[in-house]
Amino acid sequence: MKYFSKWLSLCLVAMLAFSISAFAQDEDYPEEDPVVVYDPDDIKGARNLTTSKLVIGGNGNFWISGNVMFFEISPFVAYRPVDRLLVGIGMNYSNQTERINYGGGTPSDVFKYRYIGGRALSRYLLFHVGDPAGVYATAEYQFNKIGFNFNGEKIPAGNLGFEVDRKASMLLGAGYSSNFYQGFGYTIDLMYDVLWEDGISFSQWPILYRVGVTYGF
Repeated sequence: MKYFSKWLSLCLVAMLAFSISAFAQDEDYPEEDPVVVYDPDDIKGARNLTTSKLVIGGNGNFWISGNVMFFEISPFVAYRPVDRLLVGIGMNYSNQTERINYGGGTPSDVFKYRYIGGRALSRYLLFHVGDPAGVYATAEYQFNKIGFNFNGEKIPAGNLGFEVDRKASMLLGAGYSSNFYQGFGYTIDLMYDVLWEDGISFSQWPILYRVGVTYGF
């Protein structure tokens, strides 16, 4: 009985020491707060109109090919009715300048095409590429008024082969956004104009790219 009492006392002392040691370790290394992962597809907020779903941005295009220079600026404002879908309206301004030198010391002739109009656009997130970045499908309808200028003088439609002064475009394609849901992000689009016509449409080719920025509230 004497030996059993000593053995029980030693066990109690060891257990007490172990408990104190474990408690001290917990104090030295407090448990970290749980990580909250933002999943925009699981948002359960209000479905009514709210400024938190507004998106503003713009994109454009610039290139030089031989004696032709082209640039485009297209700002927009949009709304996100559901997390993956963005719909909006905007404007479009593009300018194409072509210089022609006939040689023999003759000054260059300068042709300028100017396109100004409105557009309606939509983007739908297809899949994430490192949340919240993602790849989206995009569709856009443009209707532009065309102005033609030759050596600083405005030329009316019907002259010099310039037959129309208005042209619609329907752009379909895909894009990448570095931040599809909120905050600042950049975008890259590759699109095809199904209504493209040579010498009339705002872009020299039916396939075009755009780069831009967005900000979601």
